[in-house]
Amino acid sequence: MTNQPQKKALLVMHYGTPKSIDDVLPYYTHIRRGRPPEPAALQDLIDRYQSIGGPSPLTKISEDQAKAIQAGLTRRGIETTLYVGAKHTHPFVGEAVEQMAADGITDAVGVVLAPHYSSFSIAAYRHYALDARDLHGPSVKIEFVERWGTLPALIDGLSDRVKVQLDGWNPEETLVIFSAHSLPQRIMAEGDPYPEELMETSKLVADKLEIPHWTFAFQSASTTGEPWLGPDILDVISLNASQYKNIVCCTVGFVSDHLEVLYDLGIEARDRCAELGLNFRRVDTINADEKIMDAVAGLAADLFPKS
Repeated sequence: MTNQPQKKALLVMHYGTPKSIDDVLPYYTHIRRGRPPEPAALQDLIDRYQSIGGPSPLTKISEDQAKAIQAGLTRRGIETTLYVGAKHTHPFVGEAVEQMAADGITDAVGVVLAPHYSSFSIAAYRHYALDARDLHGPSVKIEFVERWGTLPALIDGLSDRVKVQLDGWNPEETLVIFSAHSLPQRIMAEGDPYPEELMETSKLVADKLEIPHWTFAFQSASTTGEPWLGPDILDVISLNASQYKNIVCCTVGFVSDHLEVLYDLGIEARDRCAELGLNFRRVDTINADEKIMDAVAGLAADLFPKS
């Protein structure tokens, strides 16, 4: 009896975004677990997408990031088939895993395009993937990269981008605000490491650049009727308006240009600074940075079974 030959896969997971304005309703409805949004809420989201020029580039960027991670595995001698799944749009994570099983994949490593662990991100994607695996291919082995927020390549890449935006500004007159998506405050009672991991990434960047004035804020909280983690970035900008002349916003939680970056930071935070007479700059997101994606590939490579 011979052992089944290994067929390896890279499963890359991201949040998802509507493909067109017409797709905003089903996308929003899926986020709301099948409950259609109120017309005013739907229109508000449509307006936000239209203000950044239409649907965000998240899907394309996520695919480019996935291909870059796969290329990093290839450089390490690990040949994989690439599958990309989203949380809220087709192909869903479960659909990607179903296809893996149909293709005869034996071993896979999952990477979520979010560097920090939380029950709402990494744990949720893992749950979706394993549920689909159990349903469609129980023999498929899937390991997961659970966090990558302290990768030296990520810290270097973020630091380089922050440094560009600090150029020409007096450090003593400048506040750097690191940010990430807020989550319901109840995760704190559950011991979720998300806030601490975000702060660790922010501190590593700030220490590397020796930034004298920096802080951390959350952004993009949803209106669900329960408290969400704060402080909110717009409030932080307002509270510091009398102390600084310049604001630099750097997301450490988002790794690609999409609505929460292009609108929440690029428009809302920018406009709040303008209202208060502050200069504003937004740090570029990492997107498909080859060095960073290669470092993520290094983490994934360690999880594949040795041939």
